[in-house]
Amino acid sequence: MIGWLVLAIVVGNVFGSPALMWAKPSELRHASLSQPGSQSVTPERLRQALVRQLERQFPMDRIELSVRILFPKQGVSVPKGPLVIQVPLDTLDGRTGRRVFRVGLSVNSRFVRMINVVVEVTAQAKVLSPVRWIKAREILTAGDVALTWIALPSLHHDFLDRKDEAVGKKAVRLLRPHAPIRHSFLTLPPVIHKGDRVLIEARHGGLLVQTVGIAKASGQPGALIPVENQRSGREILGRVLASGVVEVQF
Repeated sequence: MIGWLVLAIVVGNVFGSPALMWAKPSELRHASLSQPGSQSVTPERLRQALVRQLERQFPMDRIELSVRILFPKQGVSVPKGPLVIQVPLDTLDGRTGRRVFRVGLSVNSRFVRMINVVVEVTAQAKVLSPVRWIKAREILTAGDVALTWIALPSLHHDFLDRKDEAVGKKAVRLLRPHAPIRHSFLTLPPVIHKGDRVLIEARHGGLLVQTVGIAKASGQPGALIPVENQRSGREILGRVLASGVVEVQF
């Protein structure tokens, strides 16, 4: 019988001195794992906390997000009580792939410990891409583009995800078929071209003065272009309002 018994020292104040007890090794192992008065922060709870924080910080209305916990594989023991899992915002830069987050655990409004959580973050989104080669300065039509699913390199991206963001715009570079279109790849086409006859408008209070001019450069709405006043022969800067209309200040 002595072969399977071990001596365990239980620290406590029993009649003013530590007490001794006998126990089986299996009973000691079970006692060390149970830890009365504690709770387990499971990998799933950590995953949910990270997902909530990512969804708060980044727009997810058109993104499918997945977070998989790689470490820890087992629950983390903390004292019982209201638990708060804190993810520092400076660790959330939006990059996908394998990431390490420093996560703080607090119980009863008191900091308990900081742990490293290794995760695999993946995200997908439906974005706009050309269905054919698009040359620079070509105006896109509805048939030139389609929505396709891609894996995102980051949760904040500048890919177009609606057709109306591309149709009628001009490509500023060669666009490859099935490659996502970034906002910077397109621009509004000019509504006034160099040499066009334009209406020059000048407003001051309730007074409106109009005259005819010649555009000395092409421009899109909002752009400043030089125009020549045909009546005076002077060249002035005007802001493009619409096709054939330029506004000047006086």
